[in-house]
Amino acid sequence: MNINIKATNTSLSPSMKEYVQAKLGNLEKFIKPEDKIHVELEVQTRHKSGLVFRAEIDIQPKGQYAEARGNDLYEAFDLVVPKIKEQLTKAKDKKISLRRRREKVH
Repeated sequence: MNINIKATNTSLSPSMKEYVQAKLGNLEKFIKPEDKIHVELEVQTRHKSGLVFRAEIDIQPKGQYAEARGNDLYEAFDLVVPKIKEQLTKAKDKKISLRRRREKVH
């Protein structure tokens, strides 16, 4: 699993990097070793309500993408992980269902 973490308008602390890697470790059963995971953590400073923290995950070549906003980077990342996990689960279930359907036909 190849993880690329980008921090925009903020610095990436070692604790945040470890946190991201630990949370993405829960997704290992859905992701192949050759897949690339792009994580972007952003602090938007020019917003009418003050600071907005955004996290996004993009998994290639599968094409799954999720984005979430929160009150801090940890909350935003905690909100985006279930979204991407749901997409990965749905894709895996669909793949298994199609395989089982093909086995029934033969």
